[in-house]
Amino acid sequence: MTVNGSTRSLRQHVQRSLGDDFIEPPSVMSVIGNENDDDDGTEDFHPRGASSKARTRGTGRQGRVGRKPNTTINQVDDDSMETSSVIARNNTTFAGQQSEEKGYFHHLLTGKTNIQVLVDQWIDSYQANRDEALIELMQFFLDSSGCKGKLTQTMYLKMEHIDMLRTMTEHFDEDTSEYPIIMSGLQYKKFRSSFSEFVVLLIKQSSYLIIYDQYMIDNLVTLLTALSDSPVRAFRHTGTLAVLKVMTALVDIALTISIQKDQCQRQYEAERQKSSARRAADRLDTLTTKRKELEGNENEIKSFMNFIFKGVFIHRYRDVVPDIRCLCMSELGEWMKSYPTVFLDDIYLKYIGWTLYDKVKDCRLRCLLALIPLFQTTDLVGKLELFINRFKDRVVQMTVDCEYEVAVQAIKLLTAILKFNDRILEDKDCENIYELVYHSHRQIAQAAGEFLNQKLFHKAEQPLNTTKKRSQNTAFMYLLVQFFIESELHEHATYLVDSMWDQHPMMKDWECMTDILLEASDQDDDPLDDQHENCLIEIMVCCVREAATGEYPIGRGQPNRKLTMKEQKQKDDDKKILTDHFIGSLPALLNKYIADADKLLNLLQIPLHFNYETYTTARRERDLDSYLNVLSDIVQRHTTADVFDSVSKCFECVCDVNFTLSNRAIAHRGNIMDKILANFNAAMSIFEEMDEADEDDLYPLLLNLRKLDAFHQCHDLGNVDLWDKIHLLFKAAIDNEDMSPEIVDKCFGIANRSLLWGLYQLDIQFDKDLLKKVVKRSRKLSTLCQKLMLHANAQICQYAYSTLCDLLISMSPHLVDKNPDYQSLVIEINENLIQSLLTFLNTYVFFVEDPKNQDEQAKIETLHKKRNLLAAYCKLIVHNVLPIQAATNILKYYVKYNTDFGDIIKNTFTRARDISKIHTAKTMAYSLMAVFKECVAAQQTTGNDENANIDLSPLRELARRFNLSFGLDMAKQREALAALHRECIRFALTPLFNHDDPTQPGPNILFLEVLAEFASKLLKPDKKAIFDHVDKLVHSATIESDAWQPLINYRRILNDEVGSGHGPKVRASTGTRGRKRAIPQDGS
Repeated sequence: MTVNGSTRSLRQHVQRSLGDDFIEPPSVMSVIGNENDDDDGTEDFHPRGASSKARTRGTGRQGRVGRKPNTTINQVDDDSMETSSVIARNNTTFAGQQSEEKGYFHHLLTGKTNIQVLVDQWIDSYQANRDEALIELMQFFLDSSGCKGKLTQTMYLKMEHIDMLRTMTEHFDEDTSEYPIIMSGLQYKKFRSSFSEFVVLLIKQSSYLIIYDQYMIDNLVTLLTALSDSPVRAFRHTGTLAVLKVMTALVDIALTISIQKDQCQRQYEAERQKSSARRAADRLDTLTTKRKELEGNENEIKSFMNFIFKGVFIHRYRDVVPDIRCLCMSELGEWMKSYPTVFLDDIYLKYIGWTLYDKVKDCRLRCLLALIPLFQTTDLVGKLELFINRFKDRVVQMTVDCEYEVAVQAIKLLTAILKFNDRILEDKDCENIYELVYHSHRQIAQAAGEFLNQKLFHKAEQPLNTTKKRSQNTAFMYLLVQFFIESELHEHATYLVDSMWDQHPMMKDWECMTDILLEASDQDDDPLDDQHENCLIEIMVCCVREAATGEYPIGRGQPNRKLTMKEQKQKDDDKKILTDHFIGSLPALLNKYIADADKLLNLLQIPLHFNYETYTTARRERDLDSYLNVLSDIVQRHTTADVFDSVSKCFECVCDVNFTLSNRAIAHRGNIMDKILANFNAAMSIFEEMDEADEDDLYPLLLNLRKLDAFHQCHDLGNVDLWDKIHLLFKAAIDNEDMSPEIVDKCFGIANRSLLWGLYQLDIQFDKDLLKKVVKRSRKLSTLCQKLMLHANAQICQYAYSTLCDLLISMSPHLVDKNPDYQSLVIEINENLIQSLLTFLNTYVFFVEDPKNQDEQAKIETLHKKRNLLAAYCKLIVHNVLPIQAATNILKYYVKYNTDFGDIIKNTFTRARDISKIHTAKTMAYSLMAVFKECVAAQQTTGNDENANIDLSPLRELARRFNLSFGLDMAKQREALAALHRECIRFALTPLFNHDDPTQPGPNILFLEVLAEFASKLLKPDKKAIFDHVDKLVHSATIESDAWQPLINYRRILNDEVGSGHGPKVRASTGTRGRKRAIPQDGS
């Protein structure tokens, strides 16, 4: 048999039709390239002539590879070896199994031998005895596949590769489907990299001599091709990895030969252009011979490359195993980067394009990672134009991929494409990516920010005709503001700022932002309108917040994450820079926009992030005075509570005793409070003298109450006693139904915070007189809240309810844990107090009717208020202020109001279980009883008194939900479930008989039908105990009618497993129609 003939037989084998274990690419992608690109008619594999010995071994085996397999030999189906994920293997590792072996697999697995040494050792062995060396190398690949079989010289010489592999399939570990290159652990992770490095280095080292001997590479590629074509996943995966690494090494060799050939050609041309006197004749002959030799080597290497690509890659890139498909895409990307002259062609690019549609995330991701470096290389982008035009839409679709990592890389790829040619992407494509700067996933948002930066800000230019010296980022800032306005996708600039934070230096250019806001516009400049100023201020404040705190917006990243040392240092530096700038420019900004409340609310967030010691270290006392004067002016000129709250927080920061110049701020605060108190006292004097007051008359009083309430939130005004005047306003609210709800709300706030500041002072220094005053006032406030909860005005009722709930939390029994002397502070919880709270919830949360024609936004706000009111009550239960039984009337609405309040109610009884499982179970029982009574009452309202017709569907659904909440661990819940059954049985069997007819059961007997829902959670001993408990209650009473059926069914459920197949005896009476039955007993 000739060499060429045997080679064609090999090619016919590896390029046969695909089997069932392959995945066809989507038909929509079959566009690029010639349809015959994958045929075998181009560049046949023709090795050069070899010695007779080499032909006998190499060609004989190659000629027989294409034979059909013997059906009597067992084959391992790959499907039985597939696993969705890699599971940690037991302690019996391949390293332990082959600890006595000294093969290449063992050396690479242990990592104790240098790879270069192993390669040199194999080459020396090959030169001494190439058959034994190839046996060792083949054994290495078999060991790396997890096969425990041993390849003998007889098998090597007499068996074909396919038959040899079939024999080896019998030597796998049947206890696991893992193999070394997919196993977990650091040792096997290192082995995977060492395996690839060994194969690549072996081929490169062989390129100097033995790769062209017609024997080594032929037999090696034949074996690896057979491995990659095996139905056994371990063989196929390992063989594919090895042969693709061989291909990678051949690509590097071909590239090296190509460079050497070009150098040789240049030397030849230079020598030929010399004059005949200076030319060396033998030099031209030598260069010509060398060039022909290099061309021959290059052709042979390319023929091997073409053979591997068509014989392995085009089958494996659509393999059923995702890891193999990923491997093909990664290696193809490496070939394109290394040797773009050959591989950066549409014939090869189409495979990456097709795999972009793969259903597996990792495959799509590998394609994108392979493409990005190509588009980032200027010299290579020109060859990708056809690919871009064909697959651009698919890449744009992948920006919203369900897998975030894929979406990130797709956006980065489009950014690289944009850098190459910004005309390739249409406006609609860019708009889809613009929206992603508001994405909740931070990596996607940042990638979209990089795209936005490249598209909008990379080529923006400063206006030429201007008389001002502008920052280089001014034009960029105008564009950013305009983009924020036009996007109309998000109300909060903080997400846009976070997306652009690391992309453009303008995000920290404080001088640019303040200059735009403060400087008057040139005649050539378009002045900022009110909307643009609002957006710029909002963006600036968000930048200040991110620079000073390093925190991500809500929903991006972990909350309260710990900063690294580098991030902490960057944060400190940024905070110092922004403080240095804004302590001088902020007073001017506040003065300019002092009449605009919306702009002030944003600007007043900036001082909260100052490093106030800068005022001292930089000797900026004058700037501090300017800042404090502006705050005083804002308090005097404004009327809204939000502005007062912001000013109060600013004073809280600057009045900190740790701040060296805090005395100045405290003095300013004192002056402001003196003016507020004087105005408040004057307004109260007018109020006391008025018989009737309208809103205009009450406005001065309301304005000063807003200021007092705002400063009382952040500052202890203990030297100012407002209790008597506040109490007077409470009495006026009780007597007057037309009292302003906001005045009452501010009074509640001042009164409650005065008590909290009193507790704060007690913690600092205990004072009995102060304790008595706090106790007395807390009791008065509790009484006032309960009275005002019955007010005719719904808003006043809600304010009173919220204040009472907060007061009960503040004056809870937990205070005694701090100090036993605080026992007198604890407000006593009685039934009247609980009932007043429940009455309020029934009135304003559960049974309130929504107004007609209410828009969606109003409905959402109303629901939000209701949820807050319910959560305030549930908070009292989970903090153990109210007893768990107080949740009875809340849990019964779990099903009825599940859409609106289900999460709050579920969290309540889940947290209550942490306090007491038994009491929580009893509370569930009481809730079921309450719902049962409602079902009975609803039936009676229809005029039908028959219990058999009662609709128990709401009760059954509630019982089902409660049953699911107990979970699957019945041992942990057995005491709670037993308590629930006892309470429900007591209710159902009390009374046991009907008072009018002693032969009939009591009115609650139907309740047992619902109790059966919980029987499945009981353990066998508990079923027996409950069964006995029921028998004691019924006293072997004779059943006279079918009305007792719920009890019989319940006992049967309990007794099915208790009796172990021996059912209890039933004493049937001799009554008519056989209806009389006896209560089943535990057996005789």
